Amino acid sequence: MLRTAVTLTVTGLALAVPTGSQALAALNPAVLKRLHLDSATLKKVQAYDRYRTREASQREGASKALAFARKQIGKPYRWGAEGPGGYDCSGLAMASWRKAGVKLPRVTHAQYRQVKRKVSLKDLKPGDLVFFRGRNHVGLYVGSGRYLHAPYTGARVRIDKLDARRKRQFAGAVRPGAPAYKKWSTSVKELVEKIDRMSADKRTAHKPPDKQRTPQIPPPSDTLPKSPDSLPDHSPDHDLAEADAPPGRPRAAKPDDSAARPPRGDERPEESRPEPRPRYKAKPASRSPRHARHDSDSWEKYVGTVDELTAPGHVPH
Repeated sequence: MLRTAVTLTVTGLALAVPTGSQALAALNPAVLKRLHLDSATLKKVQAYDRYRTREASQREGASKALAFARKQIGKPYRWGAEGPGGYDCSGLAMASWRKAGVKLPRVTHAQYRQVKRKVSLKDLKPGDLVFFRGRNHVGLYVGSGRYLHAPYTGARVRIDKLDARRKRQFAGAVRPGAPAYKKWSTSVKELVEKIDRMSADKRTAHKPPDKQRTPQIPPPSDTLPKSPDSLPDHSPDHDLAEADAPPGRPRAAKPDDSAARPPRGDERPEESRPEPRPRYKAKPASRSPRHARHDSDSWEKYVGTVDELTAPGHVPH
């Protein structure tokens, strides 16, 4: 039970911590050891943590009490009744908080005396018990200046406004389930908040990754390994076929000789290799007779006739 209270306080879910649970700081020796707190400061930290834990638990209880009381709206007022068919004012208050795990006396005066936490009219919070007419009548504050109660004989459970007349009849209010009010120094509050942050950071650092929040994203298609069929063919026959293809014409399809091809690494017999295809030779551009005559005349103008041209050292026959 104590270790459950610790976990919930660190994560900010102190509403689920049972009343009377031990302090967070007392159960986190690793964090306290790092802070090197003296004994007096440690006691204050523990006391404040117990106080705020009870405060959070009380808020949860108030929500449960109000939820129950709202379900009783419309039921008739019956003097001395505690439900479920009908209620008087104190019977409704007692039954509502009993649903939240808090035991209250049966009559209004005893209810006011027993609850330690007294509240002023300006500090009311949902779930507080508000008393009127010398504490002879009681209702549950629901917020926004309204309260829920069993009014009187012949009426039904309902929600009324805290109007000027009711405010003049106001005779006090209490907060069931809450500890007696105590003022805490700012330094103690800040120190406990620091312990919370250190504990939360330490827990987060050791938290495994959430696979549900981080779905597996497939890698891009260009990073996937390619199948052998999709790899380019760099075999000698393929390269030769590409070289033999004339410009501007599609290359001839390579014959499928995979069955007759020996495994890689083995020597292929010379006679088994296919004969290379004849290379394509571009025909020289045809020249018109006029151009040929012009070229010959040009050479003859400078070096003589074409028949007399010889390489250096060459004697014509």
